[in-house]
Amino acid sequence: MKFYIFRYLLLLLALPLTLTSCDDDDPAPTKTDLIVAHEWQGDRVLVNGFDVSDRPEIKDMLLDIKSTRLTLRRDGTYTAVYDQAGSTQTTVGTWEFKENETIIYFDLLGDLQIESLTATNMDLISTVNRNNTTFDAKVQFVKKD
Repeated sequence: MKFYIFRYLLLLLALPLTLTSCDDDDPAPTKTDLIVAHEWQGDRVLVNGFDVSDRPEIKDMLLDIKSTRLTLRRDGTYTAVYDQAGSTQTTVGTWEFKENETIIYFDLLGDLQIESLTATNMDLISTVNRNNTTFDAKVQFVKKD
């Protein structure tokens, strides 16, 4: 009888060891980790909730967002490849986070507010002033496969 009690006690002592997992959880990625992890593909431009990325005046004013591929690097440089007026353009420059990583600054574009940034999506907001009218344009990028 004592043997069964001893086995039972050993089982009870061993149970917490088997139920306890190692704490090997990786820390959550930083915004820098997310933004430099892969190439980004332009998806669309939203103005007042409407997708205007296929409108010619938007393509002329900004660029063809759907053709844009953006690669950001840890050293603060980026490469953007996009179509403009039917030809492929490549732009290189610098970027940095500002204001507690809520704004991303591009040397050619200025400040863009980061609305959301995940492993697969990046939504940036820019205030545009055209013909004495100011509006916010949301530029959406997705992870390039």
